[in-house]
Amino acid sequence: MAISALIFWPLEELLEGERAARPKFKDIAYLWFYQSYGLWIGAGIIYEIAFLLRGHLPSTWSLFVKHQPFWLQAVVALLMAEVWVYSVHRLSHRWPFLWRFHRVHHTLVDMTWSAASRQHPVDFFLTIVGANLPAMLLGIDLRSIALFVFLERLYTVMLHSNLNLDWGWFSKVVASPNVHRLHHSPTCRGKNYAGILSLLDVLANTYQSPNASVKVGKPPADLTNP
Repeated sequence: MAISALIFWPLEELLEGERAARPKFKDIAYLWFYQSYGLWIGAGIIYEIAFLLRGHLPSTWSLFVKHQPFWLQAVVALLMAEVWVYSVHRLSHRWPFLWRFHRVHHTLVDMTWSAASRQHPVDFFLTIVGANLPAMLLGIDLRSIALFVFLERLYTVMLHSNLNLDWGWFSKVVASPNVHRLHHSPTCRGKNYAGILSLLDVLANTYQSPNASVKVGKPPADLTNP
């Protein structure tokens, strides 16, 4: 949280000036809780579930994984996590039961780094546990999981920051703040669900370029973004 504040708060003030959204105490509290206690609680849940299920998997699986290079384990952990994040995020906009939790995050109107963790606890733990459980279950090096969690949390803060940033054509591979801002726009529904890898949106035909004209889609019944 301290790193996020030291990086993105000055950048918003410097680059956006009067348009910079001032941090709210509630959002700071959300960010502090989820980036500290929330992650530890999530890690405990992941460890317990993985411990219970790992005994039912062939021992050859974990041995095979342990013999893979660190970089490959890190890449696999990232891909599995991103597929989960995309899937559960898209489902949260389609299924009324999950939308009742996810809609808390879409009360965010003014994009700002401090509101990145404005989430319902169910939404947060469903995302964080599901994203990291497969890697833990397969016995992927914990250092690669920790590295992903740290980078993902920091990148999520940047995606929600009030910064006019876009990576050009590379935004179709890695999401930019402008791409994710479009997802939060009330005039753009059913687009840009991915966390970090917007390539998943491209492959699933749910990518919307921030430089293109916004296509307004009709949301499913009872699923209307604020």
